[in-house]
Amino acid sequence: MKKIIVLLVTATLVAINASAQLRTSYFMEGSYFRNELNPALTPTRGYIAIPALSGVGANLNSNILSVDNFLYKHNGEVVTALHSSVDADKFLGRLPQIGFVGVNLNTNILGAGFYTKNSFWNFGINLRSSNDITLSKDVFRVLKTLSNGHYDLNNTSLSSTSYLELYVGNTRKVADFSFGTLTAGAKVKILAGLLNASSQMDQMYADISSESVKGELQGTLRASGVIFDPTKGVAGQEITEDVLCYDVNQIFGNLKNFGAAIDLGAELTLLDDHLRLSAAVTDLGFIKWSKSTYIEAETVCNFYYNGINLNSGEADSDGSAKLYMADVKKSGYTTRLNCSLNFGAEYNILNNHIGFGVLSHTEFRQKKSLSELTLSVNFRPTDWISATLSHTLLSRNKLGILGFALNVHPKGVNLFVGADYLPMKYVKYENAPIPYNAKSINIYFGLGFNLGKAKES
Repeated sequence: MKKIIVLLVTATLVAINASAQLRTSYFMEGSYFRNELNPALTPTRGYIAIPALSGVGANLNSNILSVDNFLYKHNGEVVTALHSSVDADKFLGRLPQIGFVGVNLNTNILGAGFYTKNSFWNFGINLRSSNDITLSKDVFRVLKTLSNGHYDLNNTSLSSTSYLELYVGNTRKVADFSFGTLTAGAKVKILAGLLNASSQMDQMYADISSESVKGELQGTLRASGVIFDPTKGVAGQEITEDVLCYDVNQIFGNLKNFGAAIDLGAELTLLDDHLRLSAAVTDLGFIKWSKSTYIEAETVCNFYYNGINLNSGEADSDGSAKLYMADVKKSGYTTRLNCSLNFGAEYNILNNHIGFGVLSHTEFRQKKSLSELTLSVNFRPTDWISATLSHTLLSRNKLGILGFALNVHPKGVNLFVGADYLPMKYVKYENAPIPYNAKSINIYFGLGFNLGKAKES
């Protein structure tokens, strides 16, 4: 049982290893990461990605995980929200009714891109993961007040999807007009599902009174993936670690969850290449999860505390947490990917050495959508170095959150470092600097080898 929980938690938290998409790279002509946001946007050179080094970072989006929500100043010191000096209404008033945390992974395993006479081709294999957690506001109300009452925690949930992505993409000029040029790109993806897990809470509450504290959780956990062997579970009985696969051959044999996706994009250049308009939809697709790797479990957790027995000095309390194999007709099911819409506009001056960009990014996750508007100034002092300074609006980040990226791409090597959300304000807690006001994190590092440039038309 403990190993099952550890495996599921690890599968969720591993998504902090690498970021999915760096919005600040959208207008950086030397970066091959921009092709992930719009397949019509290509780097200035072809490339060969270095496994484990071509894209490493961290990505987290949230409407609740901001330091200014949980740290407060009191008598010249920084204290947590649970400190007695922090008013409960002030703390809880800053929090949304339903807290959201989304974490993404996109690690390049293999990848390459090259120019032919008329187009740009790229292909590769990525390991990707998407994870969503929602938290009821009452979770924090319990922690802060511990007052008598009934606390509804039903809005707490978890979903996680991990998969391998094999892709091939093509970008080419499709039309020359008197007023500009139209370029289109497409990327076709074959997907192999590794893990899908989600929870549905039917009943989750805590009751607190002067005499006792009690709580109960009942819900359903649905999961499918290469690490499961449902034949080892018995309906109505508690799930044990026997349902997990440790044999490598069996894990590879469980690769039966497949799907497909597509990225589509276009870019229109106007006014002698001074103005560039672009649009794209990415990760429009699905994964079909096989019934042969599917398990469903009923979750039953409860606890109570009735105080201290004065005669024995022991606490009068008890609790349990169990997972029971559900008695269901096994069948496959389908999940969609978190798709994104991107709209960009850039105006270039000084012979393309400086550009001013606007990027609208909307991500449609499993239970909600996230929208951002990123403004950027893009510098290209030479044809082998570029830098971008950006600020993201209409997100959960406040003023003072900047983005920065640097791309060095001479002949032979391509080095990229960047971040979408760099807070300018920090506070010290326990002598450690902690970013203030930021609710999102997106840091990226990439290293690859450059190939030849695009042929002049």
